[in-house]
Amino acid sequence: MRVAKIQGYVTSTVKHPSLHGQRLLIAQPLDAQNLPDGPPQVVIDPLGAAIGQHVIITSDGAEAREIVKDPLSPARWNILGIIDPERSLAT
Repeated sequence: MRVAKIQGYVTSTVKHPSLHGQRLLIAQPLDAQNLPDGPPQVVIDPLGAAIGQHVIITSDGAEAREIVKDPLSPARWNILGIIDPERSLAT
């Protein structure tokens, strides 16, 4: 699991059939100082996150494939939760 910031939406005219109808976002993983940590990831968003929100993402492909209801889907990353902006991200 990683903390990430939603950077934008993904638009695709050609994609795997299991991703049709799924909301896809670009999430930038963050380190402990809220600085970018690695490349942005395309994530499935079952929760309705907005651009600029901090979220918790996971690379559990099995869970992502469960969300899209296709055991052969290439889906890997998905949003587990939206972090309350009133809460501190520091541990």
